[in-house]
Amino acid sequence: MFIQNLNRDQQSVLLYLAKKIAEVDGSSDELQLGMVEILLKQSEEGISEKSISADDLADVFDTERSKCSLVLELLGVAYANEDYHQSERDLVAQYATKLGISDEKLSSLEQWVEKQFALSKEVEMLLS
Repeated sequence: MFIQNLNRDQQSVLLYLAKKIAEVDGSSDELQLGMVEILLKQSEEGISEKSISADDLADVFDTERSKCSLVLELLGVAYANEDYHQSERDLVAQYATKLGISDEKLSSLEQWVEKQFALSKEVEMLLS
C-alpha cells in the first residue's frame, strides 16, 4: 500500500526487513510470509532483498514519508496473523528509533494499522 513511496533501494531493504519481522517470533507464519510475497509482487520488477544493519536505516530512508512508509509496511506484516508478538513490537520499535520516529508517532502508526485490519475484518463479515 505504501511501497510506491519507496525507491528501488528502499524496496529491497523493505523486503529484507519484512522477512525479519515475519520470522522474529521464532515461527515462519504463512500469513506473514504471504504479506512479504505481496510486497515483492508490488515492488518494481527485478527487486530482491538487500540486507542492512539497523544503524544504516536512516541513511537509506532519508525522508519522513519513506520512514513512515517503511514502518507501516512492516506493521502490516507483523499484524497479518492478528498476533502482534512482543518480539515483533521490539524489532519494529528498534527500527523506528533508528529512523528517528518518536514513540508517539509509532503508536499512532500502530493504531492506524490496527484500524485498517479491523475494517478489513468488518467488510469481510458484510460480504458473507
